[in-house]
Amino acid sequence: MSNRLNEYFTTSELAKTCGVTKHTLFHYDDIGLLKPEIVNSKGYRYYSLQQCLVLDLIIVLKKAGSSLEEIKVFIQKQNTPLLINMLKEKQMDLEREQRRIARMQSILNSAIQMTEEATEELQNSPKIIECEAESFIVTPLNLGDGDKEFAKKLSEHRDYCETHYIDHEFPIWTIISKDQFQSGNYYPEYMANKVNTPIPEEMMLIKPAGLYAAIDHKGSYDSMPQTYTIIKNFIASKGMNISGNVYALELLTYWTEKNPDDYKIRIYVQVSH
Repeated sequence: MSNRLNEYFTTSELAKTCGVTKHTLFHYDDIGLLKPEIVNSKGYRYYSLQQCLVLDLIIVLKKAGSSLEEIKVFIQKQNTPLLINMLKEKQMDLEREQRRIARMQSILNSAIQMTEEATEELQNSPKIIECEAESFIVTPLNLGDGDKEFAKKLSEHRDYCETHYIDHEFPIWTIISKDQFQSGNYYPEYMANKVNTPIPEEMMLIKPAGLYAAIDHKGSYDSMPQTYTIIKNFIASKGMNISGNVYALELLTYWTEKNPDDYKIRIYVQVSH
């Protein structure tokens, strides 16, 4: 028997040969994924060449993203069509992961760019600027929702963008309608992210090209009405009219600043002569 065992791998030998740990092999034995072919009276485990090949298969499938339970089921029913289907599923999983990574890289790049630009000098005084058209993915908000409901909808908004692989820029925008803004009600009607690719029309809002009165607000969300009053007075002083929505771009907020008094939010109000 001892001579015959020389043809088998000990636990240490198999672990070293296949680049795993002995603990991994013990675990695979415990869960019935890869049991040794021989266990002697002293409890020592011995593995055949065939089991070495099975372990190689387990390692490859695990690296491809298969769970140990999935691998165990496959090994129990192992056949060529089943392997092809399993590998195709993992290929699709990897393609989805690549899309997720590409999306996150794009978001992080825009976050870096936005944050670096936000550290530039504050635009304290309002001015009239020309803006190009921009597209947004939006989630509606309701007056009276309160902070808890706002937080819930923010989470739902992010989840939708993530699960549908929406390619959007990092900063959150809020949008107030013209009528609501003019009435002095500044609770936003939408939260939004700027997008660079087409999305379902029912979730898309276009910020039209044209003239906008713009100013940077520094301070908490609660103090924004003061800045809104300043920009309203500025528009009136220029003999201009509020002709569209109001867009607030969060440049520096809770992501970067601990003190709300240091928040920086850029406000755009669509205007016309």
